[in-house]
Amino acid sequence: MISAGELRDSVRGYLNHDNADRLAIRTTLDSIKARLPDSETVIFGGMLRDFALGNAREFSSDIDLVSLATREDIAKAVERFSPVRNKFGGYRFAVKKQVYDIWAFEDTWAFREGFVEGTDFLDLLKTTFFNVDASAYSISRDCCYISPVMQSSVEAKLLDINLAENPSPDGMVRRAIRMGCEENFAIGEELASFLLRHLRLQHLDRVSCMFMLGLKKHFEHGSKSPYRFSPQLSLFR
Repeated sequence: MISAGELRDSVRGYLNHDNADRLAIRTTLDSIKARLPDSETVIFGGMLRDFALGNAREFSSDIDLVSLATREDIAKAVERFSPVRNKFGGYRFAVKKQVYDIWAFEDTWAFREGFVEGTDFLDLLKTTFFNVDASAYSISRDCCYISPVMQSSVEAKLLDINLAENPSPDGMVRRAIRMGCEENFAIGEELASFLLRHLRLQHLDRVSCMFMLGLKKHFEHGSKSPYRFSPQLSLFR
């Protein structure tokens, strides 16, 4: 089971690796930290999940940042990167090949919509849709926050729901299928129910359709165990 210290060390090792791309990321994060000296800022979401799974070398996604600073102070901190506003009130920008999203803690969707009460970064961990995304690394304090649910789920490779309310259910369906197909996550019962409620086979490719049809049969047969996709078995069902 991965600990907060182990996850912190993984992030440290990645950021301190001696190559030009990592230097650019490190310099960008240092710039943000220096311009928001009185407000803690954390890396949040998918990057930490990938690192917890031991996939740091393959990481190529966006870096999400959440800060206790105000929206106005964040805008000033990143103005040199020519950011654009995103639909959730945050800012998106790119440095070399790396894309970043940064937003104010109070603008976190689940806080604004009243689904979670947000007072500190431990509350932020309650806002992720997936259980395996519930962690954050503080670039201000060089420490990690990680939920017990994430720790046990990563160890078991079990994908399930942390907070069901989400502004993009179709996007969560696509992400869940991708993680089940490509990363061999087993699908928990609550997430399976969510996926079946939002099933749109006409929007899926062949492998994704096979995944969803296998999931449907698995739970229609009354199984209470998590569903793990096997393309070879699906071909013969």
